Amino acid sequence: MQYPLDHGLPLVQLKERRREMVVALQARVGPIADDELRQIAAIQQTISAFEDVISDLDCEQSDARDDVVDRRGLPWFGRRSVVHSPV
Repeated sequence: MQYPLDHGLPLVQLKERRREMVVALQARVGPIADDELRQIAAIQQTISAFEDVISDLDCEQSDARDDVVDRRGLPWFGRRSVVHSPV
């Protein structure tokens, strides 16, 4: 299985921490403190922000690869090359 690049961000560690906190709450009997819920919510917001950054970085890398291919003179799909253009 190929995992997506994390671009050096601690996304996996944050997800593991969130999971540990949720499992700990499930095993507990009694009310859940507001502070614990805030901590989980903060971790979730951080995870979402990192996922957005990773998505942006992936798009930028994809665009950069496309630019390199375009500079080599290879035509994009749907674009007419000089050879096939009417004079």
